[in-house]
Amino acid sequence: MLKHIKYWLAYGCLAAGFAACNQMTEQKANQQDQANDTTRAPTPAPREDRPTFKLDTTYKDYRFSISTRGDATLRNLYVGIGTIKDSTRMDTIIENDIKGNVGGVAMADLDKDGQPEVYVFSTSGGAALNGRVYGLVIQKKGALKINTSEIDTLNVKDYQGRDSFYVQHNELVRTYPAFEEGQRNTLTTDTRKTIRYKLVKSGNGYTLKTQ
Repeated sequence: MLKHIKYWLAYGCLAAGFAACNQMTEQKANQQDQANDTTRAPTPAPREDRPTFKLDTTYKDYRFSISTRGDATLRNLYVGIGTIKDSTRMDTIIENDIKGNVGGVAMADLDKDGQPEVYVFSTSGGAALNGRVYGLVIQKKGALKINTSEIDTLNVKDYQGRDSFYVQHNELVRTYPAFEEGQRNTLTTDTRKTIRYKLVKSGNGYTLKTQ
């Protein structure tokens, strides 16, 4: 009787071993099939959520915290606005899906009305490198977005991007390399064109316009 028990125990252990071995073989085969399956959608990379641009600064009686989050496909701009007198409170304005990388920020009061403005400058990706401006007028009741369509839709023959923006006195200044007809990516002469924009109040809004 004891011999029979030992026999069945040995047989059971051997059978369990075969079953475990078969299970491991099937798992490896399934993993290999998944690796070889080109019809499966690739696992998306995690979206970048750390700040890709960050600047904390002050202007007159205001505090500003400006940052961007996201990646090249979806990037949001956050403009935090507070006062120097109250360091515990800050309101945040969000501009969704901004184009390109933020490269600079300027604070100014171009129209000299006592209400400061925030200007955020970005450059689009790819070969174009077109410049864009996101502007806000800071009012006591909140922030008001500035119409920058004249800047964002510049359409002249010698323009191929690569802008630089800065504030000078009461104007927003844009410079870019002016390409002659037939030139593509390389300038044969070091020629830059300058465009100056004024902040103009129109109705209840504000617009940046050339003069």
